[in-house]
Amino acid sequence: MVAESKSVVDPDLNKKSSTGMDAKVAILLAYIFSWIGGLVFYLIEKENRAVKWNALQALIIGICDVIILIVFFGIFSWIPFVGILSIVIGWLALVAGLAFKIIAIVQVFQGKTYRIPGISKLTDKYIKY
Repeated sequence: MVAESKSVVDPDLNKKSSTGMDAKVAILLAYIFSWIGGLVFYLIEKENRAVKWNALQALIIGICDVIILIVFFGIFSWIPFVGILSIVIGWLALVAGLAFKIIAIVQVFQGKTYRIPGISKLTDKYIKY
């Protein structure tokens, strides 16, 4: 088993996606367009496991971003004295998510798959990798 937050060399990254795109470009689009891109590539990819796995990871982190926006910037931000702390924590969480996405994209273009801590375990439940 691969340890959390490690990069794994992936031979599927050099294969074409069933969408006709290069696998690396498909994964890049999945991470850039967050939950929408992740959902689209997760649903349409049929052959390349690397694309499907990374698309699901992008989908999950995108859903986490939406939850952070709703909870920290919507619900808790209106509570007196807690609001400012909530917004700070929300921004830090969003920046951390963005950093994980950037690391994942850079690793993909180096021919490796980056396993985002916590999220990759959830991704593995649905796609064995």
